[in-house]
Amino acid sequence: MKSLFTLVPCLAVTSATVLWDGRFNNYSYALRTAADFDKWSWSNQVGTYQTYIYGNLHGETASSWLTLGSTFKNPATTAETQGIKIKINSTSTWNGGPMLRTEILPQTTASLSGHLYFHVSLQIPTVNPPDPAYEHQIIFWEEHYADIKYGQLSGQNGVGDTLQVISGGTSIWSVQQPVKGTWYNFILETGSPGGLWVSTGNNALTKVFTDSLGGNGGTDWHIGALRLPINGQSQVINETDFYYSGIYVEDSGPTTQP
Repeated sequence: MKSLFTLVPCLAVTSATVLWDGRFNNYSYALRTAADFDKWSWSNQVGTYQTYIYGNLHGETASSWLTLGSTFKNPATTAETQGIKIKINSTSTWNGGPMLRTEILPQTTASLSGHLYFHVSLQIPTVNPPDPAYEHQIIFWEEHYADIKYGQLSGQNGVGDTLQVISGGTSIWSVQQPVKGTWYNFILETGSPGGLWVSTGNNALTKVFTDSLGGNGGTDWHIGALRLPINGQSQVINETDFYYSGIYVEDSGPTTQP
């Protein structure tokens, strides 16, 4: 088993093609600072990411919620020099609320559909962590093939402090009381056979679920924070941060090192 395991990453490195690279050292502009996010618009679709989902009721720009820096990357991701901090706060209401949202999406002419591997690492930080009483959708496709969520889901009670991956309405992987400051690495394998790969820190990802995620991926892939309100209760809103790193899509393999 040991020799087979070491062979798989080797094959992935030599054969995989990165179809879209969202790692932030490769960001399209020379400065590679958060101000670059402000240059994207529907009439000027430039850069690696679409940046239109954020609280903009008070004239804020995307960089008001997006911060780049080495502090926000997984140290295990050697192909990247910086990660991103994505925040929501009381002014992050989406179209007037009550959802709070700050998200980035791939800007690419590639379809990102079919049997592909969507890579992402995330951290729940020790500073400004999310409130587990609320449901946070932190990685998802608009069609909700697979959602990575944190917090108390609608209809649940008493299990809020949970990080989980949901596909087809079923939790296919979860961890209660995820360790703040720890990197959780994921590969969402779309198409057929499909599945989920997971690890923490600098550990190689292993496949923990094999089955269809219910869809073939696509560019409508949301990275960031969408916080739902609690029905019938006034919202308690403090700044909430998530860190993301190692975001890219490859066509084979997969590469199992974060």
